[in-house]
Amino acid sequence: MFGLADRLYVRKKWEIIREDIDWHPVTKSFNSSNDSWYCFVPKIVIRDERVKVGILPKTGKLTYYIVSSINLTTSNPQEMLRGLREIYDDAVGKIKEDLFKGMKISLLGISLGNVISTRLAGSLNNGKIKNLVSLVGGARLGLSAWDSLQTGRIAQNSGVTTKEEYEEILKEFSPIEYTSGINPDNIFARFGSADLMIRYNPHGKDLRRALESIGAGRKDIKTYLFADHSSSIILSSMAGIHDTIK
Repeated sequence: MFGLADRLYVRKKWEIIREDIDWHPVTKSFNSSNDSWYCFVPKIVIRDERVKVGILPKTGKLTYYIVSSINLTTSNPQEMLRGLREIYDDAVGKIKEDLFKGMKISLLGISLGNVISTRLAGSLNNGKIKNLVSLVGGARLGLSAWDSLQTGRIAQNSGVTTKEEYEEILKEFSPIEYTSGINPDNIFARFGSADLMIRYNPHGKDLRRALESIGAGRKDIKTYLFADHSSSIILSSMAGIHDTIK
């Protein structure tokens, strides 16, 4: 709370330049439902069972990718683009196969994972998806990274002189570029007002406004007061996401 967990996390990871994480997806099938979920999540969701149980769905088909901001955010923004495109293109191919089979697509993104899930939601199937779950995201990738407690020093030492120029390079994956093309049945979104990783003011707040403007059968969008990035993920896992949108 109040950004303390975020500060402790960044201090712990300060010297780490790469995590031993494979982005290639894991796929599981739970039952005969024609729901197909694509989830883009940080490693805490996979490695902490208490968080995992509240966030990942347990119906139909689940495909999840571990998205590491440490691995993807480098001093070269073009390299970051290549890493994001690799994950995005892999997911596009798999989603197209599921759509051909008549499956209903749902997307979930947490933190940096939002930039992939939101682009997919706005770019495929004319924006028609069943569920969009967005947790602790920001509207503009470049600006969010530049202002982040975790990635700001990397972005600001990239050789790019302004945050606006940095955003221009990375806007291909900025969620705000795609939200107007999303047509979901349900939206579930959570933010933290004290988030220091993807600062709520203005980046999370801008994404919240964009999500609120989307037409959807049901919208459950909230901001946790005084919650930072880490605690907002934990609170989201306790919020009954899949009870709300089923």
